[in-house]
Amino acid sequence: MADYHKLAGMMAHHEELAIFRRFDTLNLKNLLYMQAELIHLEAELRQMELDEKISADPNKPVHPMSVYDLREVTCTGKTTQWAKYQEVQGKLQAYNGAVIQYFALRKVAKPAANSVECLQEWLDRPEGGDFFLKGREADMWETVNDLIALDRRQPSNDALTSLINEKLVPWYHRRWAQRFKVKYYVFGRLSHIN
Repeated sequence: MADYHKLAGMMAHHEELAIFRRFDTLNLKNLLYMQAELIHLEAELRQMELDEKISADPNKPVHPMSVYDLREVTCTGKTTQWAKYQEVQGKLQAYNGAVIQYFALRKVAKPAANSVECLQEWLDRPEGGDFFLKGREADMWETVNDLIALDRRQPSNDALTSLINEKLVPWYHRRWAQRFKVKYYVFGRLSHIN
């Protein structure tokens, strides 16, 4: 019976088929929400600093010169400026991490078109995935512009290699190999993806 374990095993054996969604829209929406939240927190912190500077209370210390004093006053419960800064610090760290992760994710190569076709074909075959994915999960690899490939090998810029790998091998597989269940070469490796 096919399941995610079988799919993961097949992807581990055929790296060119380790294809995943990048979720561009969700990642960008996440960054926008985090950015908006930081904009509001930054404004709140600036307002707290400004309120402290223009305070008419002669006993109220001005803290921008001493982080130590700012922290100490917070410990006594007289100000929330340090607590607000700590909130900003945590959100900023999460935001910066998300920006760097998404930037790195954008650099991951897209899969070859024939790799996506091969994966979809495997998912449909009775000896492969046997249509085990249901509902929205069954459409995971339909959004071709949002896919990344975790294949460590670089795609060939050689026109002849590209022609063979992207046109002739898939054509041969659809026309002959699948019909006779023979083994064939995918990306230079002997394969019979079942």
